[in-house]
Amino acid sequence: MEVELRAEGEHFNSQAASDALFSVDEAWGKNLVGALILELYSELQNDDKDTTIGFAALAQGEDLVPFKYRLPDMTPTSVEVKVEYCGLCGSDDHLIVGDYGEYAVWPQVCGHEVVGTVTQVGTAVTTLKAGQRVGVGWQSSSCHDCEWCARGDEQLCSSVGCTCCEGNKGGFADRMRLNDSQFCYKIPDALSSAEVAPLLCGGQTVWTPLNEQTKSSDRVGILGLGGLGHMAIKFAKALGREVTAISSSASKRADALSHGASRFLVHTNQEEMDAAASSLDFILVTIATNKEVDFAKFFPLLRPRGTICFVGMCPPIQADVFTLGFTMNNITTSNTGGKKDMVQMLEFCARHKIGASVAVSPLSEINTAITALRTGESHFRHVLVNDVSSGSQHRRMASAFGSGFPSR
Repeated sequence: MEVELRAEGEHFNSQAASDALFSVDEAWGKNLVGALILELYSELQNDDKDTTIGFAALAQGEDLVPFKYRLPDMTPTSVEVKVEYCGLCGSDDHLIVGDYGEYAVWPQVCGHEVVGTVTQVGTAVTTLKAGQRVGVGWQSSSCHDCEWCARGDEQLCSSVGCTCCEGNKGGFADRMRLNDSQFCYKIPDALSSAEVAPLLCGGQTVWTPLNEQTKSSDRVGILGLGGLGHMAIKFAKALGREVTAISSSASKRADALSHGASRFLVHTNQEEMDAAASSLDFILVTIATNKEVDFAKFFPLLRPRGTICFVGMCPPIQADVFTLGFTMNNITTSNTGGKKDMVQMLEFCARHKIGASVAVSPLSEINTAITALRTGESHFRHVLVNDVSSGSQHRRMASAFGSGFPSR
C-alpha cells in the first residue's frame, strides 16, 4: 500500500487541495493516522524555519486535521509569533462550515484570539521585539491611510485584512506570521494568557459599543449570557453601569449575578418583561443564532432615546418604525473595534483584573472543543493551549486523531 503525505504548495494546480493533501488507502486510513502524524512532525524537524504545523479543515465542514504549510515570507513590517494559547470563537466555526462564503479558503486554518511570544520581527518594526508576550485578534491589517484609519476605526477600512480569512492562516497552529505588526498587541503583565485570549475578538466586540455608546449613569441590559454576554457583564459593571442580565433561562441567574449583574430578567416570562418596561437606556444583543428571534419584544424595555445594539450574528430583524419614532429609540450595530479600542480594552482589563471565564484544553483536542461549541456545552469560552511543539504530546495527538482523521 502506498502512503503519500504532501505539504501545502505542492498541489494547488491540481484538483481540490483537500483531495491532494493526503493519499491513504481508505481501508487502512484510520490505522495509519498515528504514523502519518508522527511522520509530519518528523518532517517538520528537518524543514526550514518558514514551515509550521496547524490544524486545518481541508474542505468545507470537515473535521480539522494536522497540516504542514509554509509561512508567509517575512517583510520589513512583519512579526512572527509562537502561539501559546488561542481562543475558539464562533466565527471560526462559521468559517469551517462555509457560512462566510469566499472568506474561507481551503485548507482553512482558523484561530484569531491568539496569545503568544514574538520570535522575530521585520527590519522596520520598532514597537515589538523577540520575547515579548503579544496578542492577535480578528483584524490583521489595514491601509493606514484612509479616513477611517485616521479616525482610529481601522475595522471600517475598505482594505481590512483578517487574521484567518481569505487564505491567511490563523492561530490554530504552532506559529503564525502577520505582515502588519501594528495589529499585534502587547499583553499587560497583569493578565492571564488563557483568560485574555477570548478578549482579543469576543471581548473587543462587546467592549467597543459599551465604551463608546454608553455613559456611567446608564442602565444597561445584556441580552445573551454566553461567551460574549458574560464578558459584556464584566465590562459594563467595571465601567460603572447598572447591569441587567437578560436570558431565556432562569438557570443563568447565578452566573450572571456572579459576573456583576445587579438584576436578572427572564425574557420568556411576560410578567417580568412587563415589570421591566422602559427601564433600560441601552441593550447589547450578544445572541448569535440562525433561528428566528422576535427582537421586537425587547424594544419596550428601552427608555426614550434608548439604544439597542447588535453584535451577535443574527437573522434579519423586524422593527415598527412608527412606534420607535415616538420614543426616539435607536437601533445600532458594532463591529469589533480599531487599534485604539484594543489597547484601551487591554489596559482597562489590567486595571480592573478582568479576564474571560474559560475552559482550557490542548490544541490537539480541537475537534472535541468545536463539538462542544456547536452543542452549547462550552461554558462561556473555550481556549486551546498549543501542544503541537511538545514532543511528549505527539503520540497522544496521534491517538486522539486515530478514529476521525479523513482518509484521502
